[in-house]
Amino acid sequence: MVMIKRIVGLAGCFRALGAAAISATVFCAATARADYRESVPILRMGLVETHVAATDPVKLEAVRRAFADALSIPVEIIKLGSYSALIDAHASGRVGYAIHSAKSFAATDAACGCVRALRSPVAADGSTGFRSVLVTREGVNKPVSDLKVGYSDEASVSGWQIPHQAIRSGSLDQPVLVRAGSVSSVIELYRSGEIDGFFAWLPDIPGDQGSDISRLFGGWNQAGISSADPLRILWSSQRIPYGPHALHRSLPDDLGEALGAFLDGMPSSAPGLLDLLEPAFAGGYITPGPDDYRSVRGLVEALSDQQSAIRLQ
Repeated sequence: MVMIKRIVGLAGCFRALGAAAISATVFCAATARADYRESVPILRMGLVETHVAATDPVKLEAVRRAFADALSIPVEIIKLGSYSALIDAHASGRVGYAIHSAKSFAATDAACGCVRALRSPVAADGSTGFRSVLVTREGVNKPVSDLKVGYSDEASVSGWQIPHQAIRSGSLDQPVLVRAGSVSSVIELYRSGEIDGFFAWLPDIPGDQGSDISRLFGGWNQAGISSADPLRILWSSQRIPYGPHALHRSLPDDLGEALGAFLDGMPSSAPGLLDLLEPAFAGGYITPGPDDYRSVRGLVEALSDQQSAIRLQ
């Protein structure tokens, strides 16, 4: 009788353990099925209002609907008045996903360390970024400090901010600087012989070992440049990648994977949408490396230090 009770008791224990195992299996299966569609009720996407997709309500709705359909979650597009506003919105988490310039992404990363670059656009020529360059007449052999060098204005990343950082760090001597006000005015000053050279930019194409002068300013106004004296490159900066699509680090990894897959397939599955999102880039997207925006981060920090010094004066 005692033996029977023990057997019954053991059977009850096994039944309890079996039920527990089944419950654990069900829980694990439910956990495995859980994904961003259950944890992210809505994706808020940040876009500066000057972006071509943000200037037309019909285009904006087409972008919103495409992302919502691809991700199977609601998407809201938040238009911001400037890149400064975009930086604040992304750093604070008010938007989870944003299309940045290289500089605004670096500034957001510097502000919070809470964003990651998912994809960077590729231009039609295959370039994934650009380099700031100093070009001068082939026949000019003066030291850089004696050269008269034109630049557009202080807002230009390639024409002023990157070269200015190089001058401040000592990696480039300071020439006699001539502010032209625009790229076309810079070219005209060079054509008229009033300056020895100018700051410009060249597309950076992976695997391309040469520096083709005909690609200055992305090939813009090449007729005007080529009609003047031949140019040579005297100095070049590090590569600056094009601005990325970035995700707030608080959002789940599988959402980032879904967004990345959607962007990767866009050139073939939705070329019209690619034209809306990247009007200046028709080559699709690449996955940026972890250090791709390091040089831009240095530029942002240098500008921040400079602005702080001005405020303290």
